[in-house]
Order: sequence, then structure tokens, then C-alpha cells
Amino acid sequence: MKLKEFFDLVLTVLKDWHVIATIVVMLFAMWAANFIITYKKKPRKKKKGKAPKEEKPAKPAEAKQEAKEGESTEG
Repeated sequence: MKLKEFFDLVLTVLKDWHVIATIVVMLFAMWAANFIITYKKKPRKKKKGKAPKEEKPAKPAEAKQEAKEGESTEG
């Protein structure tokens, strides 16, 4: 087999649609595998919204004082 015949054979094989489709599928599979291996999930960003305000519970001594004041002013 001469060199020119060899290159003609290689060119014919590379032009076949089966070979082209196989190459495309293999490139996609390698890209997908690389993406899966190197994928890192980005950390969640905290929303900049209205935060619920926490109400401080009244101290028991203050609650008793307010109750006594309320009784004396009503009567």
C-alpha cells in the first residue's frame, strides 16, 4: 500500500458519518464527565430583605408593676 492510498483510506474513514457522530458523542461525554468531576456548588447568598424583629419579653417584675398601676388608675 502506497502512502497516497493510505491517506485516501484515512480521509474516507474520517468523512464517514458514523465516525463523525462517534467523535461528537465522545467529546460530549468527556465534557460532561469533566463538568461533573470539577463541579463546585456556589454558597447560598443571604437575602437582603426585612428581617423579623424580635420582641423582647417583659421582665416578670415589670409586668407585675404594670398590672398594679393599671388596677389603681381604674378604680
